Amino acid sequence: MKQQRFTITSFSNPKVKWVSGLKEKRNRDEEKKFFIEGYREIKKAITGNQKSPIPCLPVQITSVFISPECFLGENEEELISSLRCPIYELPRKIFEKISYRDRPDGLIAVAETPDVNVPWKNIQKIETNPILIIEGVEKPGNLGTILRTAEGAGVRLVIVTDPRIDLFNPNVVRASTGTIFTLPVYIGDLEQVLTEFKNLGYKRYAVTPEGKTLYSSVDMKEKSVFLFGSEQYGLSPLAKELSDTTLFLPMLGEADSLNLAMSCGIVLYESIRQRSK
Repeated sequence: MKQQRFTITSFSNPKVKWVSGLKEKRNRDEEKKFFIEGYREIKKAITGNQKSPIPCLPVQITSVFISPECFLGENEEELISSLRCPIYELPRKIFEKISYRDRPDGLIAVAETPDVNVPWKNIQKIETNPILIIEGVEKPGNLGTILRTAEGAGVRLVIVTDPRIDLFNPNVVRASTGTIFTLPVYIGDLEQVLTEFKNLGYKRYAVTPEGKTLYSSVDMKEKSVFLFGSEQYGLSPLAKELSDTTLFLPMLGEADSLNLAMSCGIVLYESIRQRSK
């Protein structure tokens, strides 16, 4: 498809209202599209992760909105030129209206919402790196931070079960710095997910303040699945029941638990420490 460029100069242009509306979940669901804001995020959406044994979410970009007045670097035009879809150029003031950010960098891509069901036929290709399951996550920023941390810790797959947020909330994309496109991230049914991994020989560790075993005392070099619950409610009784072991992080102060993303980071980097020995 040959790239076409258009100029938008009016706030009342239907395209402005349409792309701005994708900030809302109901519009993303209705249009079956979501938007990716930022040079780094769009770049990762395009390149993905070709080395992953499990496919990352496929991203098909259908249009791009730009504002050269907002560009922060020198590589934006190269990125834009590589895309084969309609390009809409806007002045700064209009772009700021459609942007999700306080300081936009002048790039928003609209993409088709991909299938987020777990591709079970590919799961057996995973190596022994840890798997991460997040149940009932409520805060988009937390989920994005978890994805960024998980990729850094060598996690090969993240499955979100019973989500209370939209996986393609702009805050998830932003907080993940685009790693939602370079790390396999899917949505699955908790019971099915835990049963499948049991059959594949994984140890299932539920991380909870009521855990019975100190998180650093288990052997994380073996095939491991780590479960974390929502910020407000923690893990469900079913998640704990279907796990092999419940783990806890020591809390020496008055607080009874850590931030969800922080807890994930501590456990995942302990798995790196053990596997690096």
